[in-house]
Amino acid sequence: MTIPSGMSWVLKKIMKCREIFDNGNMIHEYETDGRFSINKCYQAIREPTLQVSWKRLVCNNRATPKSLFITWLAVLNRLSTKSRLAQWNLIADTTCELCNNGEEDIHHLFFQCEYSAEVWRNCLRILKITRTPVSFLEEVMIASEQCRRRHKKNKLYGMLFTEAIYHIWLQRNQKIFEGQHKTTEQIVNVIVFNVAARVDDNMRKLLIR
Repeated sequence: MTIPSGMSWVLKKIMKCREIFDNGNMIHEYETDGRFSINKCYQAIREPTLQVSWKRLVCNNRATPKSLFITWLAVLNRLSTKSRLAQWNLIADTTCELCNNGEEDIHHLFFQCEYSAEVWRNCLRILKITRTPVSFLEEVMIASEQCRRRHKKNKLYGMLFTEAIYHIWLQRNQKIFEGQHKTTEQIVNVIVFNVAARVDDNMRKLLIR
């Protein structure tokens, strides 16, 4: 039958899958040892996708869901930074609200901005890591690599990173809409509290400063 134009999107997708089976002639291609394989059929139906190097940062992380969501948007450069808003002709001033020094795009906000760099630097010190924050993309790669490992400290690293991204974004919004923001020390305390609330006692001990 012809697929009706008024049919719902879901039903259209289901009906279109008929092409994969070709009246049953191709069904044997999806068998394993004589049994139909749902996995093989699914791989044929789904659209081809590329794996991203940072997937474990979002998928293998016990941080709060809202922090993972904001981190995901940040990595995709989908946060509504001033730079993006200016591209849509919604604003003219793109100065960073947190440091008043530089254009607020995703790379400046994380972690070229003095405020955000100090927040992340203090988070690293909790894990006994002493270094200067690097570019956002480099930090994402480092955090993603940490999330690939099973050691408690590595898991805490990923959680601290995503919580830092989320709370820096919150403070940016608070400064824009309320005209004020918390100090970097206050933000670090909130980040540590949120992480500590989601881990066991053995991991929590590593957060003691």
